[in-house]
Amino acid sequence: MGSGIGIAPSIMINRMVHEKGVPQAGHLLEVARLRAEMMQAQAENAAAPLPTSAPAEAPLNGAEVDLLI
Repeated sequence: MGSGIGIAPSIMINRMVHEKGVPQAGHLLEVARLRAEMMQAQAENAAAPLPTSAPAEAPLNGAEVDLLI
């Protein structure tokens, strides 16, 4: 398995869903759930007194997605 460093966030989330073996019928629902989870983690991180990482509008790569999810 390669690293997620050079992968766009949307591709990383789709890859994570695919690797989980989610049935095709539930694929979009799982992608939406993971995106919501990522956005919630970003908001919590930005609001924390000592953020664990620099807050960003959107994750820049797959590695940041992995950290948030």
